[in-house]
Amino acid sequence: MKDYLLVQKIKNGDTDAWELLVNKYYDRIFSYCVRRCFGDRVLAADLTQDIFLKLIENINRYRFTGKFHNYLFTIAVNTCRNHFSKKKFKEEQLEDYLYFDKEERKRDTLVIQEEEQLVQQALDQLNENQKEAILLKYFYDFKVKEIAKIMGTSVPTTQSRIHQGMKKLEGILNRKEFDNVQ
Repeated sequence: MKDYLLVQKIKNGDTDAWELLVNKYYDRIFSYCVRRCFGDRVLAADLTQDIFLKLIENINRYRFTGKFHNYLFTIAVNTCRNHFSKKKFKEEQLEDYLYFDKEERKRDTLVIQEEEQLVQQALDQLNENQKEAILLKYFYDFKVKEIAKIMGTSVPTTQSRIHQGMKKLEGILNRKEFDNVQ
């Protein structure tokens, strides 16, 4: 069922439509939150719940302009951003938040696991805006124009954040000391 029909049904009090909408987007939002939360699945689950609560509280304000998933990801980006602006992490705390579920990753080879950890740790070293832009573009396949709208910036600013973030990522991943720490 199309998002605009689900939203209209939700606005009219249809709880089944709400369940369909949550089921449709929960995994994508949760996955985004896991990446934003340095792999902490418990915190990601809490933030995902907050995102859907904010959505239901504000569903009547939603106007059918643009794609619904952009609206939902805007809520997700802002919720994560607000959480982390309230709670600044110290460098030594980052290690506590790197969590990789071994059962979930059994199907992957050890090399792939190590590469994912390196990429996640490198992403965690970027500034918040660059990290969000890169996550939305490369992990969630949003277009630059959509990312700009979600993040409340211009397209050139978004392109710059992606470009600069990718350059920083490349530099981080190519650093000899980064490779030795891992």
